[in-house]
Amino acid sequence: MWFLILKLLRIGVKEAKKHKAKKNAANTSTTDSESINLNRDTNMPCPADSTTARNPLITLLETILRFIQFVFGLTVIGLYGRDLHGEDKAAAPAKWVYAVVTAFLAVMTAAVYLVLPFVMEGRTPVARRARVQLPLFVWESVLCVLWLTLFGIFGKMYIGNYSEGDKVKRMRHAVWVDLVNLGLWVVTMGWVGLRWWRGEGDRREGEGDGGCREG
Repeated sequence: MWFLILKLLRIGVKEAKKHKAKKNAANTSTTDSESINLNRDTNMPCPADSTTARNPLITLLETILRFIQFVFGLTVIGLYGRDLHGEDKAAAPAKWVYAVVTAFLAVMTAAVYLVLPFVMEGRTPVARRARVQLPLFVWESVLCVLWLTLFGIFGKMYIGNYSEGDKVKRMRHAVWVDLVNLGLWVVTMGWVGLRWWRGEGDRREGEGDGGCREG
């Protein structure tokens, strides 16, 4: 786990250095070269994905959020999965299975977000690909609905239930962990939705200004 955190921090520092180098190069460019590039761009086809360059600090913050989602998803699997084994296996209703499946989907999604920077190193990051933002937004919306349903089911069962027993106490804690997961996924869902909305706005603005032509 510490290796993963150090690797993510190293990627963030690397992206920050690249961003600074690009900024310095842009500041040293001459007015003539800018005008030539502007004229050249008007005759070039629109790129498939035209989202703007990302701030490396934002990239690092999003990576940290994904890691927290991964950890809290594993926590939910541990809290509910305990009742799917051993003595309580026969008594565990389908609600516990639903909780584990929801957490598993969330963990796998967060894991994909964490692994992609290593797999796609040297290529355009997913966050800058305008075409995939809408499907990602839809999927994260589905996860939010799943977490909301999970919180509603077990919140109704255990919030205010102060009965004695290890299982009841554990389920009361699990309900609040469910709520934390819901909040985390709502944040990233809104983040992806904003990214998609801004990408669509940039694309329409580019078409309206005639800054590029369709290929």
